[in-house]
Amino acid sequence: MLLKYLNQLDDAVRELTVHPGPDAVTRRDESVRVLEDYLNTQMEPVARRGREIMHQCLARADHAGPAPAPPETDRPGAVPSGP
Repeated sequence: MLLKYLNQLDDAVRELTVHPGPDAVTRRDESVRVLEDYLNTQMEPVARRGREIMHQCLARADHAGPAPAPPETDRPGAVPSGP
């Protein structure tokens, strides 16, 4: 079951990264809740490792960040932003 819940979380995080929006956030949050509920019933070593993997998965989503906005070039005198 742990693998199933971790895979569901990974899918939800991937979906949030590709298609950010309220539905994707809700799915990710629900996956975290289900995984936490499951881990709360497990022996300490299993729960600890499951939480480590969960936090790594969530950190990947945090580091992905939103896609950069395109430069504003449609306005007269606009200067493209970015590096």
